Amino acid sequence: MPKQSRKISPPRPAAAPRRTARTPRAYAPDVEKINCRVAEAQAIFANAKRMAGMVARTLGPFCEVAVHDFSDLEHSIIHIEGSLTGRNVGAPATNMVTKAWRQGGDNVQDIIAYAATTPSGQTLKSSISFLRTSEGEVIGAVCIHFDLTDLERFQGVLHALLRFENAPGKEMSEAFPSCLGETSDAIIETAIRRAGKHPATMTREEKINFVRIMDEEGAFLIKGMVQYLAKAMRVSIYTVYNYMRQVKDDANRETSAN
Repeated sequence: MPKQSRKISPPRPAAAPRRTARTPRAYAPDVEKINCRVAEAQAIFANAKRMAGMVARTLGPFCEVAVHDFSDLEHSIIHIEGSLTGRNVGAPATNMVTKAWRQGGDNVQDIIAYAATTPSGQTLKSSISFLRTSEGEVIGAVCIHFDLTDLERFQGVLHALLRFENAPGKEMSEAFPSCLGETSDAIIETAIRRAGKHPATMTREEKINFVRIMDEEGAFLIKGMVQYLAKAMRVSIYTVYNYMRQVKDDANRETSAN
């Protein structure tokens, strides 16, 4: 009787290792979520780089724009436009950036138009805008620096050019007439502004004071001004002369008293 062959069973597969807290299983939904977060961050930084280029091209050589990725603070600059601070890609975040993020976390507020100074002494006007994901997580920042050094020097030049030597409390006004009538009108208008009302509505004392103002403006050096003023004040020429005499007498008494 022929000897029957022994049936050999296939090897039993090794038992799967028991899952512990230290060896979490990566489920497909987790991987998908991670991929979505990575894609979102890449899109955010791509837009930030594009905006950095636009700002730098708009403001010119006086501007520097840096894009920071907070996943590596020691080498956080991933893109930079301009060269005000002498930094390059791979440089670390500044103390202003790290301090603000440390204190505010995901609730950190943008810092707009603060003053800064470079090691070489340049005066900068700077702003920091933090980059967030759709879930509100801060992942980076865009920092804009604008050099004000030349503008400050120019401001000093402008200040000297625009400074006036007017005596305190005295309004200076100059008209540029094309005929004598315009000169008379300009002087009367200046006197009305100083007096605060039109001479036709003034009392006698106010009219005397108005004549005093007109005299200070040099009105009576112009031929025909007395007649012109009499018409504006709605009084006679002789009344204007009386007012002028009163002003002169008052001035003489003040001189004598002093």
